[in-house]
Parts: sequence; C-alpha cells; structure tokens
Amino acid sequence: MPKNKVIIPLNQSELSLQILPYVEKFISADENDLILFFITKPASGIGFGKPDLGAGYQHMPGDTPVRQTLHPIYASQQQESIRAHVEAELMPATNRLKEAGFNVTIMVGFGKDSTEEILRVIARDKIALVAMSTRARVGVTRFFFRYIADTVAQKARIPVLLIHPVEK
Repeated sequence: MPKNKVIIPLNQSELSLQILPYVEKFISADENDLILFFITKPASGIGFGKPDLGAGYQHMPGDTPVRQTLHPIYASQQQESIRAHVEAELMPATNRLKEAGFNVTIMVGFGKDSTEEILRVIARDKIALVAMSTRARVGVTRFFFRYIADTVAQKARIPVLLIHPVEK
C-alpha cells in the first residue's frame, strides 16, 4: 500500500523549520513520506557576466581589455546551484528525519507566488497533508496582509497542520 505524502513548505527562516519536531511527534513514519518543499523566486540567469574589476586586477600596458565572460550564466545553472545549496542546508534536518524512520525528499520550487506553488504541488503530487509553521498575527496586520499559511489552509482541499512557534 502506498504511503501518504506530507509536504512541508520551507523558506530560509529558522521559523519554518520549527514544524519538524511536531511532524516527528504526530506523524507516523510507517505511513507517511515527507517532502521538504523549499520555495524561492525564479532564477533569471545573468547572461554574460561583467568582469569583476574590484578583484585586484590591474590593467597593464599592452594587456587586452577586460571583457565580459565568454560563457553566459543561465537560469538553469542558477537553479541547480540553489538546489545544491538547499540540500546542503537541509542536510541536518533531513538526516534527523531519516534517523526517525521517515523517507524524506527535498523539492525546490521556483515561483513568484509561494502560495500558488504549494497549491500546484499539492494537486500534482497528490499530497495528503500540509505541515507548516506560521507567524501568528492578529488585528490590523492580519487584516491587511495575506499570509501564505492562511491562504493554503483556506484553499487546499486537504488537512493542514499549522503551528505558531514562539520567535526567540
């Protein structure tokens, strides 16, 4: 019997990782696979890079002029670099979850709207549960700002486990 898929949206904040102890406590490793879903803005590629004149290079008489790089930096190269960085940053958390018996996958999403990316993956990958941290806001700030966790909880047609960790 296939396991349920649990998506855990993350960003670069320590706050987003505070959901993980609750996942370990309340979710069975025998019945659920975890997807650590890191969301960031799309890479754009920077084309041909300009020379770094601040790197100590001094133009000497007879030298050819410094030009842009001969090879462009593509968005796909930036995305692969970001993926490798995310995997390295999440390695301690991934290892801890694996030691607890979970099957863990890291997924990196590139999108302008984090909420839409989460909802897209939920539908595409047949996710059974979302588990995430959120900043608890009340009053006027909550009225004026649309928060990712609130929107996911309202639009996802699956259960959502939210925690409001205390910021240190």
